This record gives sequence, C-alpha cells and structure tokens, in this order.
Amino acid sequence: MATEVIMPQLGLTMEEGTISKWIKQEGDKVNVGDVLVEITTDKLSSEIESEVEGVLLKVVAQEGEDIPVKGLIAIIGNEGEKVGATTAPKVATETVVEAAPKIAESPKAQAVTETGRIKASPLAKKTAVDLGVELAGLSGSGTGGRIIQKDVFEASEIQKSQPVVQISAPTPVAAPAVQAASADIIKPLSNMRKVIGKRMQANKQIAPHVTITTEVNVDKTVALRNKINAQHTDVRFSYNDILVKMAATALRSYPILNSSITEDSFIIHDRVNIGVAVALEEGLIVPVVRDADRKGLKAITTETKGLIAKAKSNTLLPDEMSGATFTISNLGGYDIDGFTPVINLPEAAILGVGRIVRKPIVNENDEIVPASMMVLSLSFDHRVVDGATAAEFLKKLKGYLEDPDNMYI
Repeated sequence: MATEVIMPQLGLTMEEGTISKWIKQEGDKVNVGDVLVEITTDKLSSEIESEVEGVLLKVVAQEGEDIPVKGLIAIIGNEGEKVGATTAPKVATETVVEAAPKIAESPKAQAVTETGRIKASPLAKKTAVDLGVELAGLSGSGTGGRIIQKDVFEASEIQKSQPVVQISAPTPVAAPAVQAASADIIKPLSNMRKVIGKRMQANKQIAPHVTITTEVNVDKTVALRNKINAQHTDVRFSYNDILVKMAATALRSYPILNSSITEDSFIIHDRVNIGVAVALEEGLIVPVVRDADRKGLKAITTETKGLIAKAKSNTLLPDEMSGATFTISNLGGYDIDGFTPVINLPEAAILGVGRIVRKPIVNENDEIVPASMMVLSLSFDHRVVDGATAAEFLKKLKGYLEDPDNMYI
C-alpha cells in the first residue's frame, strides 16, 4: 500500500518549506532512515528521512517549490504499484473551479504577512504565472487568508473584463547584460542566500527604519570581563554575552522595544528572547537565547556558545531559531566601528555593535585621557517605537556599559 510523504512541521512557527534537493529519485529503493530530500525553512536546511521501506513511486513537489506543512511531497510504495489519480494532486488541497467562476461567498483576508511574504499555495503561484496575474494585492479565501487557485481564476476574469488603456511611454533602455569572462567564477544562489535576500528586501520595504547611534566608554565593562574570566576558568565570557544580559535587562525598563508587529496591532512580549546573529560561510543565521533577562551571565554564555556551535554545524533545530523578540548583531570582531543593522521583522528593533577602540577622550575634568570606546547603533520600527523612547533605551544600555553596577540599581 502506498504511503504519502508530507511536508513535516519542524518548528512551532513553520508554515511551509522549500524543496531544496531530492536525494532519492523516482524508482529508487528506499529503506527506513534513508534521506529522501533536503528542505529549507527560513535559512535552516534539514534532511527528511523515510519512515517506511519501499520504492519512491512519485516525486510530487519539485525542487524550488514552496510546500505548506502537511502538503504532499512524494509517494512511497511497492515496486510496480500504480499511483492513483486521486492521490497525486494532494499537494494543493483546493477545489477545481469552472471556467466561469462564481464570486466567493466566504470573506477574504489579506494574503500578505507582517514580513511582506505573499501567502499563496504552490498551485496558485503556478496558475498566476500561466494567466499573467500578479499575486501582490490579491486577497485570499483560503485558510488564514492564503491565496488559492480559485482566487487567481477570479482575478484573471476581472482582469479580462477591464478595458485596456493604451499609454504611450518612452521606450525603456534595457540594462546591459552582465557577461561572465572566462576567468570569472559563477556560483548559483544557495537557498540560504535566496531566503536572506527575500527577507531583507521585505524588511526594508515594510518597516520604516530609523537608526540612532551613540559612543560608549566601556572601560568598566572591559575590566568586568577581565575579572570574571580570571575567576572562571571553565568558561570564557565574551563581550557579546555581557551585551545580551545588559540589553535584556534594559528591555525590562522599555518593553515597547521588546515587541512584535502584526497586521493591525503589536504585541509587547512578556518574555525577553534575544536573537544573536551568527555569521556562516553562506550567510547570517540568528539562534535565540530565551528568557535572557532571567538568566545569569554564566548560563547565557554557556547557552550562546552551544547555539553558535550548532549553527556552524547546521544542527540547529527550527525552534532554536524562532521566537526572538530583540536581536543583537555584533561586527566588532571584523574591525567595524559602526553600521546600520536591518530589523528582523516582526521584531521592533535590532542593536548593532561595533569594535572596541582605544582612543583619547576628554573626561569630566577636561583632561585628555585614553579610553576604550564602542559604537552602538539601534535600528527601530517607527510604526511601533518613537525616537525619544528608543533614545532612552539606548541611554539606559549605555549606562550599564559605562558602569555595570547600574544594572542593580
């Protein structure tokens, strides 16, 4: 008897996955535990193993396709077994409409998520391409406002009924094609780079970014790190670990920065979960330190190091990358003084951290003295956070770095 292979839900927030690469091909023998396919979910690649033994009778979802959770991706059965016509199309559980569709009676919802991604079934996407229908701006009648094939058919009929207006416009000048020279290296975009590109574009287009910066004297934080590293030989504390704890503590005083925006509201989170940006060879990944405000510095350090190690070995679980309420991106190790970080929607803010530089400053006694200085850059979503509130938060964090004892006042 044939067994359906469905898109698994690898994390609590996962809605769909992208088929990256089929390891097994149609007709291949499959044993329990064999890797069938690689899927990508929000920059994380996972291998899906077979739970049954048999032959891969049919590959339903092709490489590059976005398949919703529990959507059909393949069928495994006995050699020579016929795949029924009623089984194969299950990848899109939609009702086929007639050539002259009726207006949907059920209410429709906007199909654009807070991150700017259009929610549409794979079949709807293919149909939209065939009929020349733009998905942007359509409302979906599927579950959760998802655009289904019926919505595309309706939009196509409306589009046909509209009068065509001829507008004379100057002939656009085509951009020159990029030609690869013989010595150039051509590398296809990885799934991670594609996901990063889509999300960064959506984040910049949707959220009105505002970035404020400040320079901080971190002499006392440097002294604190040296002291605790000398006292604890079993673990080595980094400046990033200290920043995670300080930022989480400051967010308790300014909870509006610890929020997420939805289509018509925003959520001020009770838990403070700090995303820590980690640079990999193919791109950036952001594991999450949960309840950072309630953990000690040693616990944060141990957890962060474990998450970074898993990120570099591609063994992070989806839930270890989701649920962040605030993100820290530290480029100090790359000799960067300051930069403008991009908000990781639906979060309301992200902190950019530069390197520590020894430089002369003028102290309160008008004396020129050497000091360890660091630049902090806070990007925030102006739909949620006002400039004055963001400035107060950054000032609070600056106070912690200039004198860590301020955290206990």
